[in-house]
Amino acid sequence: MSIAILPMSAEFGWNPQTVGLIQSSFFWGYLLTQIAGGIWADTVGGKTVLGFGVVWWSIATVLTPIAAKLGLPFLLVVRAFMGIGEGVAMPAMNNILSKWVPVSERSRSLSLVYSGMYLGSVTGLAFSPLADT
Repeated sequence: MSIAILPMSAEFGWNPQTVGLIQSSFFWGYLLTQIAGGIWADTVGGKTVLGFGVVWWSIATVLTPIAAKLGLPFLLVVRAFMGIGEGVAMPAMNNILSKWVPVSERSRSLSLVYSGMYLGSVTGLAFSPLADT
């Protein structure tokens, strides 16, 4: 959404305050599921929780353009729902890695997971202008 918000704000006439509200609404949901996601992963397993998160945020992603056309309140709710789905990802991944990776290799695997996440963001931001051409 960090790049898509630019043409969307022009299309829908959003001011900087509205853009900030839209961007922050993701974190409303994300905040709610960080601790709950860890507890849930310890209870039912990280694979199940991560699978739920992927399905949940994928549905929210598909609904985002529809919600934007319906109006700002709908978009805020869908963005918060996306945060709910993504909020369980890190606790679930930590749970999975703690069970599947030997202690002697755990720090390396965690650093790969976390650095890959940021590398994906940087790469996506760097190459997204090419998609517009």
